[in-house]
Amino acid sequence: MDENSGYEPLILKEEGAKKKSLWVSLAKWILGVAMWIIFAAWAAFIFLYPSDYGTHLYEKWSRATNGTLFGEAGSIFLLFSGPILLIAFLATAYLIISGKEEIHETKTSRYPRFRLWTFPVLVDGPFGVVSAAELIGIILFTAYIIWAVSVESIKNWNIVSSFSHNLPSKEQSALMLELTGLRLGLIGLFCLAFLFLPIARGSVLLRLIDIPFEHATRYHVWLGHLTMLLFTLHGLFYVIGWAMEGRLAQELRDWRNVGIANFPGVISLLAGLLMWITSLPGLRRINFELFFYTHQLYVVFVVFLALHVGDFIFCFAAGGIFLFMLDRFLRFCQSRKTVNVLSARCFPCGTVELSLSKPENLNYNALGWIFLQVRELSWLQWHPFSVSSSPLEGKHHLAILIKVLGGWTAKLEKIISSISEEQLETKPFLQPHSKITASIEGPYGHESPYHLTYEHLILVAGGIGISPFLAILSDILHRINDSKPCLPRNVLIVWAVKTSKELPLLQTVDMKSICPFFPDALNLEIQTYVTRQKEPSLVIAHIFFVLTLLYLHMSISQ
Repeated sequence: MDENSGYEPLILKEEGAKKKSLWVSLAKWILGVAMWIIFAAWAAFIFLYPSDYGTHLYEKWSRATNGTLFGEAGSIFLLFSGPILLIAFLATAYLIISGKEEIHETKTSRYPRFRLWTFPVLVDGPFGVVSAAELIGIILFTAYIIWAVSVESIKNWNIVSSFSHNLPSKEQSALMLELTGLRLGLIGLFCLAFLFLPIARGSVLLRLIDIPFEHATRYHVWLGHLTMLLFTLHGLFYVIGWAMEGRLAQELRDWRNVGIANFPGVISLLAGLLMWITSLPGLRRINFELFFYTHQLYVVFVVFLALHVGDFIFCFAAGGIFLFMLDRFLRFCQSRKTVNVLSARCFPCGTVELSLSKPENLNYNALGWIFLQVRELSWLQWHPFSVSSSPLEGKHHLAILIKVLGGWTAKLEKIISSISEEQLETKPFLQPHSKITASIEGPYGHESPYHLTYEHLILVAGGIGISPFLAILSDILHRINDSKPCLPRNVLIVWAVKTSKELPLLQTVDMKSICPFFPDALNLEIQTYVTRQKEPSLVIAHIFFVLTLLYLHMSISQ
């Protein structure tokens, strides 16, 4: 046998991988271009719709599809909601083809790159920290609202002017108010088409552009304020116009079987106003549960809005609402399954660590987080927690750290503390916990493991904020130990805590047992700052002594 024959399979495998990668890249490029074209055409049509040219295009499309099986409502659905559903379908295919991205050992650039999604443009303003891409979106939405209101106002003025010789001035004013309310309601429907997209937690659209839903929630907040402002003005102008004509009570009670039904619109608007008021920052901060429970009125808001405008007009915004409801249904199915609590312990600093069994279909990276429900505490409350363990740490379990800060967490700590050490020791390690029934939903967070794409990491945390960084540190150590792709070589952790009782949380990551030789491959430095304690205890002094020896050992080995 030839001595080089042993290398032939590797060469063939590499060529096969290159061919596969080429086809995958080509398919991703085609899908990406198709989605961008569909989105650009859809957004351009919505922008042009208020103009005469946009109206002409809509009428032309309606005539072309009205005689088909779709009908008039179906043609509107295909035109306004169909594109976003088609993009979601193509995004699903794109994500399936992409698969799980691997981190390769590539040399990073010495200079920072400009990224529209992360480059801050506005720091101190009404919108908080705004990136370049977000500023572009705000400008485009503002331009659309100004453009649409201006064009529709001109249309209203032309209509009222045509009746100026036949109507008294009072009736002209009432007609102008009603027409303005009609136009504002239509513009609000276009905003509603985008409103539900950012809060679909498992949305393929958010995964496509790699924006975690917790970051996209702010877009829902912005759109919510804008949408409710337009709908409130829509209803207010109609109310004033009807009052001027002396038929306010009659119109508010009107519920027609065909066309616009006013009474369902009143119910929808009241539900929307209640959600809007309780979501204002001041009230939400005082009573979050009030905000959360009243926000479930979105079902009433959407259902009665559909009854108000009918299926013909509701199709303008049906696409985004359908994607949200589909995501909500899938999350409901996932959350019905329970997971086992494999272990639980309480730290003196008022922190609880839970080790949970991991469902087979739950794949996460070290930047992920989950929603947790404990049915013994509440069937309705779901609380978000960062995962503090690496996905490589175990195939069948994950760990989270929970800081005792409120009533729900205090009850959880009480349940765990009530279990005696003897009861825990008599149970096998990987057996379900008898007193806790937990369910998880997720994972959420960034799809890409960004912590593995940089050679130098500076991780700054305060208090329980160390939890995701423990997962990052554990993930890096596991990858070094398993010889998996991992770029970080220098890691600095800066951790500020109120008291020294929180420092034992660092012991949840046993660095030596994970990777005994990690000081040879990783330059790790941990800086801790105790901000509200003058003298450390003997236990904490011992921990500092161990960390100092570890740091000196790493420095000498390098």
